[in-house]
Amino acid sequence: MRLWSRRIVSLVSFSLLIALVACASGGGGSSSESSATAAKPPKGVAAPAGHKLAKVAVGMKPDQVKEILGDPSSQTTYMTGKAWIPWYFGPTHQTDWKYKSQGRVVFVNNRWSGQIQTVTRVDYDPAEDGQ
Repeated sequence: MRLWSRRIVSLVSFSLLIALVACASGGGGSSSESSATAAKPPKGVAAPAGHKLAKVAVGMKPDQVKEILGDPSSQTTYMTGKAWIPWYFGPTHQTDWKYKSQGRVVFVNNRWSGQIQTVTRVDYDPAEDGQ
């Protein structure tokens, strides 16, 4: 009986020590990190009125976006984490259309249903490098 109680006390003590170390190492970042994040607008920032990106709305198709913004500077397609869920039949891929000095338009795509891509998010970012 004493052996089990010693093991439990040791396990609890070790767990508390790990928790304290994790809390201590997760402290605040340096000032250079905070200034770098402050310079870039967060995802999903709405474009100012009158900007071309302000005319793009969630649910639009790629050809509608091309009519407004033209061809993108570059585009990237990638799988989301949902692609690895065995019985998930919703959207599993995203495509980012990047427009230099304007921002990006994010499309969602469902590989299972063959659903046509639609806009899911518009990010206004005048510092977008287009790559």
